[in-house]
Amino acid sequence: MAAALHVLWVYVFANSGGDLAAQDAWAEFVGQHPDSAYNLAWYGGMHPVSYSVISPYLMASIGVRTTMMIAGTLSAGLIALLLVRSRVVRRPLVAALYGTFALTCNAISGRVTFGLGTMFGLAAVAVIFAWPMRWRSEGKYRWGRAGLAALAAALATASSPVAGLFVGFVAAALWLGKRRPAAYALGISPAVVVGLSAWLFPFSGHQPMAFASAILPLLSGLFGVLFVPKEWRTVRMASALYVLAVLLVWLIPSQIGTNVSRLGMIFGGTVLVAALPELKVPRPAELFKSGLRWTALILALVTCTSWQLANAIGDIIHTTPAASWARELAPLVNRLQQTDTARGRVEVVPARSHRESSALTPYVNLARGWNRQADRERNPLFYEPGLLTSSSYRAWLDRWAVHYVVLPTDEPDPAAVEEAKLVAKGQSYLRQVWSDDNWRLYEVEAPTPLADPPAVVERTDAEGLTIRVDKPGPVLIRIPHSPWLGLVDENGKDVKPPKAGPRGEPPVNVNGCLSKEVQEAREDRPEDSWTVLNAPKPGTYHIVARYKLPRGTGCPDNLVK
Repeated sequence: MAAALHVLWVYVFANSGGDLAAQDAWAEFVGQHPDSAYNLAWYGGMHPVSYSVISPYLMASIGVRTTMMIAGTLSAGLIALLLVRSRVVRRPLVAALYGTFALTCNAISGRVTFGLGTMFGLAAVAVIFAWPMRWRSEGKYRWGRAGLAALAAALATASSPVAGLFVGFVAAALWLGKRRPAAYALGISPAVVVGLSAWLFPFSGHQPMAFASAILPLLSGLFGVLFVPKEWRTVRMASALYVLAVLLVWLIPSQIGTNVSRLGMIFGGTVLVAALPELKVPRPAELFKSGLRWTALILALVTCTSWQLANAIGDIIHTTPAASWARELAPLVNRLQQTDTARGRVEVVPARSHRESSALTPYVNLARGWNRQADRERNPLFYEPGLLTSSSYRAWLDRWAVHYVVLPTDEPDPAAVEEAKLVAKGQSYLRQVWSDDNWRLYEVEAPTPLADPPAVVERTDAEGLTIRVDKPGPVLIRIPHSPWLGLVDENGKDVKPPKAGPRGEPPVNVNGCLSKEVQEAREDRPEDSWTVLNAPKPGTYHIVARYKLPRGTGCPDNLVK
């Protein structure tokens, strides 16, 4: 059934908007540039690993929708395995079918990366709770079991940090329940994956969670504490930890934000269905006397199911792109290719479906993309009341070296409503150069160059850029600094960073290197860390970001200028 439902999803509901747009974009990028550690087509520059360590590469290999079909089907099988092997769920089939329904709703919302992480997370939990009883009683393969659980937990985190967090809830519940070896098997490897990813691929961002968004996740966690049998200690403890996590995410802005709701959305109802047969159905005459607990459980299940359905239906309505993105995009792409967009960025006022984040990245580098945490961190004027004005928008265009602005007629993202109004009413620094029934294209008057003069950007794309320098010296480039950025020569061979002499002499910059320049935050913008090319001589410099160690072509601190 899970396979059939996911096939139905592909043919009926799998549009190219919402989260699918982001996943399509990442799969497209790593498919074209598999050795690139930095994507310049979104927000000036983003690491693929900051989105997911492995899912973009898997999606590029077998397809985004194929990945979801496989992950959703296997996840449904793992839920069924856990329910059957638990030996405490009286009717595992009903709960397994509900879990399949929940996973299908996740697919409808387009969360492929999270679905992949969920599959590995369920596999990790199954190794602990569904291990064959004969092997468990005989103590066979103890270390193999621990290693398999740790590997699956690591893969869950590498696929989706949110899924790794949920595995962490189970690990913490096991630890509190005195099952320390199992807790360590599930809990250590996700922490290692998160730590290494944050260290090697730095990323900062936050997604505040309104209290209204926290109510249903809190309720789903409380339902797991209140309505499951007392003997289900791990389930109750994990539910309590989930409630605590939701409260912390609501109180403290973080990268997690509303993503924390996914655990309650998928598994909250499944747990309640599993617990339902444990309560005796009261007679009609006793319904309001002895059946209050049963009635409350039914109401809790209805709440979780309604939440899931409403979320899936809302995603279908709001993330389905307008037909123009599929049928009428060619004229806009053709017009953009006739301009000098290869020397700067293009701001496409974000649509509600966020289809622009994948539809246009093969052709131009966008000033934005589809990552709410990065957008809030780098572009607060679209989120903080009163910051977006005509002058602040002009300053923002200069800050990100935007040369063209595209205004779709599609419904804008909630964070882009004011921007769409501002652009539509006309600005003195925006000159409309082309339009049709679906798009308006504006050229920015005297745009700020991507690289400070006298340097000239000859070409830029998602993978890197080429700069011509007429005289030696530092050149500020409006690309957020990454330690993976490095120089290559005209043959594509890596340029080595300056090194100290054989007798300890300070390193000399012979072929060029890259450093970071920090510009302090102001009221209408956050702190910026731009890339600086230290050019030792005139010439052409090629900047890319390849996977290699040591990373990039950084300038040492004691460099001789």
